[in-house]
Amino acid sequence: RTPDEDFSILLEAALMYDRRVAATLGEEDSMDEGQLWIDIKNGKQFDYPRLLFVITGKGPDRKKYEEQIKRLKLRRVAFRTMWLASEDYPLLLGSADLGVSLHTSSSGLDLPMKVVDMFGCGLPVCAASFSCIEELVKVNRNGLLFSTSSELADELMMLFKGFPEECVTLKSLKDGALSTGSSSKWSAEWGTNALPLVNQVIG
Repeated sequence: RTPDEDFSILLEAALMYDRRVAATLGEEDSMDEGQLWIDIKNGKQFDYPRLLFVITGKGPDRKKYEEQIKRLKLRRVAFRTMWLASEDYPLLLGSADLGVSLHTSSSGLDLPMKVVDMFGCGLPVCAASFSCIEELVKVNRNGLLFSTSSELADELMMLFKGFPEECVTLKSLKDGALSTGSSSKWSAEWGTNALPLVNQVIG
């Protein structure tokens, strides 16, 4: 949670996913919650999964957004907020199915390190679009870009339809993220991008 992140986009997208899935499946708000979980436990297959978003960090607006989450009354989406030790962070990323980056650069020049972390764990990303993000997120290779909450909701619907067996695009993006992560080692990036500039300056 930083000034370069608009967390409301994620909340709106989650609400849209919740409502769109309900409409697609013909679910009503009066549907018994306990029966739904019994159906899931007994192996009933649904076209769209319930989503769990884990929000990491402890920015100044955390409490405000936690209150907003409570008021949404979501049935198919859940949020958890937590602050993780550095050694636990990659474990969380490695266990996730999709990363979401809300970072937009106020300067238009800096790239979100959290996306680098995600790729390092083989995690594909839906990232907020801004001027230089495509240097990092390669659309349809290791992630997708969005500019609005509706676009993010569309991407969630597309990526998670048929989860977990039938998510062809999600699996393809995961392969691309794994490839990106394995090829973007610090030493290789330094030698390719930074060292030539340093040599020009001191040469």
